[in-house]
Amino acid sequence: MVAVVSAVARVSGEDPFELPPLNNVINADALNELVASDRHTGLESVSFEYAGYNVVATGSGEVKVTSKA
Repeated sequence: MVAVVSAVARVSGEDPFELPPLNNVINADALNELVASDRHTGLESVSFEYAGYNVVATGSGEVKVTSKA
């Protein structure tokens, strides 16, 4: 999910290509599928840690990134 990597890069100030692969922490294909099919699953959001940040991806496609500290 490019939106997650882009959002973390924006918040952290790092180059997105320097961040670890998203698949190291979550199956990106499954995340895309869950978020895209939230109406069918009732899923409102998915939360996980990535590159030292808390990430929440919502069914509407919004990505929220906050510091773990």
